[in-house]
Amino acid sequence: MLGAIRIEARGDSGLEADAVTVLLEAIRRKFGGGVDSVPSFNDAHGSARIPLRMVDQAAGLADARGL
Repeated sequence: MLGAIRIEARGDSGLEADAVTVLLEAIRRKFGGGVDSVPSFNDAHGSARIPLRMVDQAAGLADARGL
């Protein structure tokens, strides 16, 4: 997931950081504060289904914040 964010940010480190922050927030809203990082969350799932759902939810949060 981080690689895709990095590609989409096109070198804008601020945008990349904002995207990762929003994604982690979306993950923690759904799965609690025990999730340490985006990579650990992604690695904990055997398929892409749930991580992709979190990306979708994060996109909604980012849109609401004007990112």
